[in-house]
Amino acid sequence: MIVHIIHMYNSKHPKTWNESLPYVHHSYNKSLHSLTHRSPFQVGLRFQPLCMIDVVMPHANAQTEYAHAQSKDDATNFIERIC
Repeated sequence: MIVHIIHMYNSKHPKTWNESLPYVHHSYNKSLHSLTHRSPFQVGLRFQPLCMIDVVMPHANAQTEYAHAQSKDDATNFIERIC
């Protein structure tokens, strides 16, 4: 499977496959698999590590969960201030 991904990713520059291997490997390990419905990272490490794009542009779900948790804290702080 990884060989096919590397071939597709480096079809224009096949001699540079070794430079893209860490990125392809990380992407493959973050992808959900049909049998487990989890990524290899989630199965092996029990958490989904972030990659650079996750830091720069967080997922909508993660951002919503964070905003929801933060809004609860903000609401609690506001109620404590006005009481």
